[in-house]
Amino acid sequence: MKAATTVKDFADALYRALQFAFRKSLGVKSLDEILADKVTAEAEAIAEVRTQMAAIGLTVGEIAVKDVILPGEMRDILNEVVAAEKEAEANVIRRREETNATRSLLNTARVMAENPVMLRLKELEALSEIAGKVERLTIHNGTAGLMNDLVKLRDE
Repeated sequence: MKAATTVKDFADALYRALQFAFRKSLGVKSLDEILADKVTAEAEAIAEVRTQMAAIGLTVGEIAVKDVILPGEMRDILNEVVAAEKEAEANVIRRREETNATRSLLNTARVMAENPVMLRLKELEALSEIAGKVERLTIHNGTAGLMNDLVKLRDE
């Protein structure tokens, strides 16, 4: 009853109070602060709106920030920042994977250097893989040469 007699349109008064309170509360913060901590901004604005509405006889229930609408230019800049951050994260992951692959190759090279039989088996494995991909393969050294070298390595 009080709201109907105190203001012309109490729904409009509530809307304006909400707009003003949230703009005042959010206007003093940086975009990062707003996006990181909407709850604190809400608490300040909600308390102010509830006080104003109580003065005209309205009891305000739950209030929450549903959306922060940025101007087009700011939205584009924010999208670019997010894309750059994601690209940086992807680069870190790629570099980590490259480092792991390099370590694995180094370990393999150490094993090959310490074990000539393993190196020869790796060569034969590569030769087998190549032979499966081509129609014809000519070995000038001959398979006997490969087998003799393998036997020599084994005797050592």
